[in-house]
Amino acid sequence: MTIDGDPYDTTEFDMREFTLTAQGTLRPELDLTPFEASPLGDDELRLLRHLGRLEAATMEHLRNLLVTATHKDARVTAFLVTWAFEKFWLADALDAVLEAHGRPRLRDDEEGPRRHAASEAAERRGPITRALEAINKGVPIVAEHMTTGLVDEWVLGEAYDVLELCAASPALSAVLDRVRAIKRRHERFFDLEAHWRLADSARAVKQTRASLAKAVWPIGAIERADSERTFFDTVVWGGAEGHLRADSVGDRVAALPGLDARVGSTVTRKLTA
Repeated sequence: MTIDGDPYDTTEFDMREFTLTAQGTLRPELDLTPFEASPLGDDELRLLRHLGRLEAATMEHLRNLLVTATHKDARVTAFLVTWAFEKFWLADALDAVLEAHGRPRLRDDEEGPRRHAASEAAERRGPITRALEAINKGVPIVAEHMTTGLVDEWVLGEAYDVLELCAASPALSAVLDRVRAIKRRHERFFDLEAHWRLADSARAVKQTRASLAKAVWPIGAIERADSERTFFDTVVWGGAEGHLRADSVGDRVAALPGLDARVGSTVTRKLTA
């Protein structure tokens, strides 16, 4: 669909090509031998592990999306299933880097207790509760999910940039280049879908504004240990440079159809809180 006067055309994303070229394991093409001579530091490995856990949390998020009206859109569902498949292998690629350092795989590494903030209670709802709450939201909920996915890509993109900057490792940069190449297609789809759906429906805008006001970033963070979340937030959003990164995400949110500086500022505050 093309919105009059809007450059975002969903036909620009070839769903058939995307599903047929879905990226599986990256391990055969990863050169991990340089890490033997120049290993990453503990903080870089900790941030990398956290990012891997966030990528691996996609299946839980997908379950929550597909109990709503979003599952009725065949094109979106085709994307989401392929997206989840690719994210699984992205997490596996980060696993490979951990293993090259003699560190446990993501699923074998125990974390501490989770954070239980009252302000995050809405994001802890299970699929049954989400399905019941979504009954009256109808098709506009798809815009909400696409926008949330887009913002999450922006948030993770900033975190990957921080990881690469802190590590200053050519070997890691090569791995992250492959990760980014895969994630660029994800961001493109979310971008196209969010733009036309928000531009097409005032109800979608209203629901999306409400969703962004209570969202927890990144997606999947609520399932991570409080200590790891605190570490991630400090490294990525802490200090003057971190606040500039958060402002950049907020500015991009504010520029979406129907949203504004108030919504963007809310997202920024959530990142830096």
